[in-house]
Amino acid sequence: MKRIIFLLLIITSAQSGRAQLTPSKSQYFVNQFLINPAMAGKDDKTNIFINYSGQWNKIEGAPVLMSLSANSALSEQAAVGLNVFSDKAGLLQRSQVMGSFAYKVPFDDEHCLKFGLSLTWAREQLNLGDATSSGSPDIALSNYNDKRKGFLDGNFGVAYLNTGLEVQFSYQNLNQKRSKQFSTVDYSVFYSALAYEFNREQSFTIKPLLAYRGVKGYKNQWDVASEFSFDKMINLYAMYHSNQSFSGGAGYILGESLNASVMYNSEPVKVRGLTGGIIDVMLGYSF
Repeated sequence: MKRIIFLLLIITSAQSGRAQLTPSKSQYFVNQFLINPAMAGKDDKTNIFINYSGQWNKIEGAPVLMSLSANSALSEQAAVGLNVFSDKAGLLQRSQVMGSFAYKVPFDDEHCLKFGLSLTWAREQLNLGDATSSGSPDIALSNYNDKRKGFLDGNFGVAYLNTGLEVQFSYQNLNQKRSKQFSTVDYSVFYSALAYEFNREQSFTIKPLLAYRGVKGYKNQWDVASEFSFDKMINLYAMYHSNQSFSGGAGYILGESLNASVMYNSEPVKVRGLTGGIIDVMLGYSF
């Protein structure tokens, strides 16, 4: 039985680990607070987002990530935020709740330095009903879940904002002892990004972005992306990733409050035709 459990975990962890190489696409432009706690309250509004990411639909038990995200400015300098994640890959079910606080050091109206800190509670469990053909819980698998208690972690982020310029860095998963309670396969280590929005006062704007991401146990990843905005209502997105895949999508903003977007990420070239692509759907509301 122990060998069977070990095999199940290897397969499941491999699926989950590869999911870390393809993060939610809304983190690049639409909801940057997902990846960097310093971006909470960036626009001095209250923002609520719901995100669904379905990956590799050609594979049974493929990763599915759902998240609820909210952030709000408390004052001109302080902001708070909350991210709730549910991540399922094969037999593994991860639940995560992250509370964040951000502080802004202003230099003038559109020039500031922001810092953010998150405290995270996470838990990883096996789905016992899916683990056996009968659907009945197995004692050995139940024992595995009993040993996987809640796990505390944290993220730290910083952002430099100057008119159209955005420079970000987020150090993730600060607790280096996570291997005792949580899967260590290909988890995110850091995220950095440089972006600039051109023609900010015009009806058509372009915002290119270059991101560089660290992944534990795997080579670092980079992304080249751009957002094209028309009349601050219609957004188009195009991205190229270092795993030789492409992403594209569109978003619509209604009345500067309701925000909806859909993005599709193609398969990496090494597994093209075998796994299926990734679909990201996001719905947001700001007030």
